[in-house]
Amino acid sequence: GTFVTDLSPLAVDIVADPVCPWCYVGTMSLLAARDRLANEIPLALRWRPYMLNPATPAEGVDRHAYYREKFPDAEGLAKARETIRAYAKESGFDFDPAAPAHLPNTLKAHMVIRLALGAGNQEEVARAIYRAFWDELRDIGDDETLIDIAAKAGLPADAVKEMLSSDEEKKSVASEAIAFAKAGVTGVPTFIVGEAVGFTGGMPPDAIVERLRRARDVVKELTA
Repeated sequence: GTFVTDLSPLAVDIVADPVCPWCYVGTMSLLAARDRLANEIPLALRWRPYMLNPATPAEGVDRHAYYREKFPDAEGLAKARETIRAYAKESGFDFDPAAPAHLPNTLKAHMVIRLALGAGNQEEVARAIYRAFWDELRDIGDDETLIDIAAKAGLPADAVKEMLSSDEEKKSVASEAIAFAKAGVTGVPTFIVGEAVGFTGGMPPDAIVERLRRARDVVKELTA
């Protein structure tokens, strides 16, 4: 068959927090879905900030203790983690949702991800930050760690360092994260398609493909 090549890309905003295991699944699942839809719906992806725990101190907290308190149902938590892992495998990767022992404040990680959007390598930087937290068990709340991760993913270290020390940038990213919460985003990942249609949840690629097709049709109707 012939492929239509004049399709303008459909914007998909991923409102997510790197320390949320469902967001890692959602990110990787969306990338798998994008590849499957390449000849049908080209996607323009943007990672946007959301903070599950904005009150986390700058130096972070003990993640295991935090989870014990937040999810006292150990059996339920174990089941959720099994589901997360199964979905990850459907998205073509694997990780252990229980592995990280440290829960950082993610404001600075979000600042780096936003800087990468302007630099045009946001996907590489976002993936590197997720990988660093979940697979390499690094502290993504630490400036030096973030500068290293970002530099390896193609962002100039000096620019990252300067941006991380900017109070203005901190306030701006924090208020963007708060704005999503105020706009009604309560669970992450939330995917916003064409700045109009949203759906939420870390789900396997097939489910995301299905929802993106539906969202595209709604966006078409809205802009017709």
